[in-house]
Amino acid sequence: MAQHLELRSITKRYPGVTALRDVSFRMKYGESLGLVGENGAGKSTLLDILCGLQRPDEGELVLHGRNVVFDQPGEATGAGIFRVHQEQALILVYPVFQNLFFGLEEHFCRFGIVQFKEMQMGAQTILRELGIDLDASEITGELNFGARQLVEIARVVAQSEILKIDRPLVLLDEPTASLSGSELELFYRTVGVLKTRFRASIVFISHRLDEVLHLCDHVLVLKDGQVVDADVAEPTEAKLHSLMVGRERLTDFYATNRQRRDFGAPVLELAQLTTKHFRDVTLSVREGEIVGIGGLVQSGKTELGRAILGVEPSRGTIRILGRDVTNLAPSARIELGIGYVPLHRHLDGVMLGRSIRDNIILPSLDKFERWGVLSFSRASRFASERMHELRIKAPGDATLVGALSGGNQQKVVLAKWLSRKPRLLVVDNPTRGVDAGAKEEIYRLLRDVTEAGCAVLLISDDLVELIELSSTLFFLSNGSLSNSVPAPPDRKPKEHDVIAMMF
Repeated sequence: MAQHLELRSITKRYPGVTALRDVSFRMKYGESLGLVGENGAGKSTLLDILCGLQRPDEGELVLHGRNVVFDQPGEATGAGIFRVHQEQALILVYPVFQNLFFGLEEHFCRFGIVQFKEMQMGAQTILRELGIDLDASEITGELNFGARQLVEIARVVAQSEILKIDRPLVLLDEPTASLSGSELELFYRTVGVLKTRFRASIVFISHRLDEVLHLCDHVLVLKDGQVVDADVAEPTEAKLHSLMVGRERLTDFYATNRQRRDFGAPVLELAQLTTKHFRDVTLSVREGEIVGIGGLVQSGKTELGRAILGVEPSRGTIRILGRDVTNLAPSARIELGIGYVPLHRHLDGVMLGRSIRDNIILPSLDKFERWGVLSFSRASRFASERMHELRIKAPGDATLVGALSGGNQQKVVLAKWLSRKPRLLVVDNPTRGVDAGAKEEIYRLLRDVTEAGCAVLLISDDLVELIELSSTLFFLSNGSLSNSVPAPPDRKPKEHDVIAMMF
């Protein structure tokens, strides 16, 4: 079969780091290639080059047998390369059909007037062909996250048809990181239709190694910007993990052997906590305990964490260390000892345009000020120590957070809260979009803080992660909290025993 895509000795350098070094591989038409590696391995840089956001410093990009050079994303799209991001690129106030044909409105113009009805009908046809049960006239922002991800896939087809592109190359960049259950299955089916009906070739990045093995014909492993294996023979999760991180995965990946059995006094107590997303939530988290909260993507579990911090309006009672904080501002709750790792690190967790140092010291500025003047030397020393403790990979503390890999960005979020030695740590999907090696390190950090007496409320879409890390589990469904499910280290519940509690 003819080659769809070939990369020849691609190299990309940034100040102080070589992101890609001599990367080469080939893809045939209709193939799906899994691209795996630790955060910082060069996966996103490679996709940036393929879709025209970056130009390589060395090497050649060959598409349909011809050398190509892209100076901007529009040129890559015109050549049939489309990217679906983990962080969605949709205009939420637009209806679905306008998102599908955004930038292509001229193809629906008659006498200078956009024919929106024709656009809507075309979009509805595409959704039907993909097996997506959505109304093209719905406002995109009113859809749940999983449905919006399907809109991203449909947009690839819509633009391919308008631009008359046969056999598109689709770059799926962590598209399933926030999907679970039925949404995930529907996404898989839609990708299958994209391959069979629309003859697409797929490059698929995911940290979920099981789905890479399930969806992809071949797997390419990157480590430190270089190809470790361009076509892993008889791949398994254990083999991929070993190639990615350079060592075998720990037998006790979740450090379950370090799970505490004895707990101290309650740190967090909720009584009849109610928001517009859930009602009458009552639970407690004790010193040294990890309590897990599961549920579907829009079950209200993220809003529960935000209500505890004080940024989500709520009724009921919230006590921290015995004190009623229900009417306190978030800043006052932080002073009492709350740390909060949000679901969307780019939006709420870090300032991408500021340095690692600035991000880490942000909640603790008073430690580095004297008479209103910030001591940069003390701040830099403090940030460097935290970088060493959390193994944050960067040239130095002055590096912009936006230049870091996803896993290292997440470590910066953790560092800024752990540096305050919190009594309560609320973490929402702390390993979302990070690789297996970074997950191990984050799990180690969570075990470290519980050994020091910190209480942890763990919110996660990853059911296995939730079960293995937590001492007690709860699930939110239809606005209500389930009964507690014990999860001691030697008697963990099975996935099939608790999954029904999510629906």
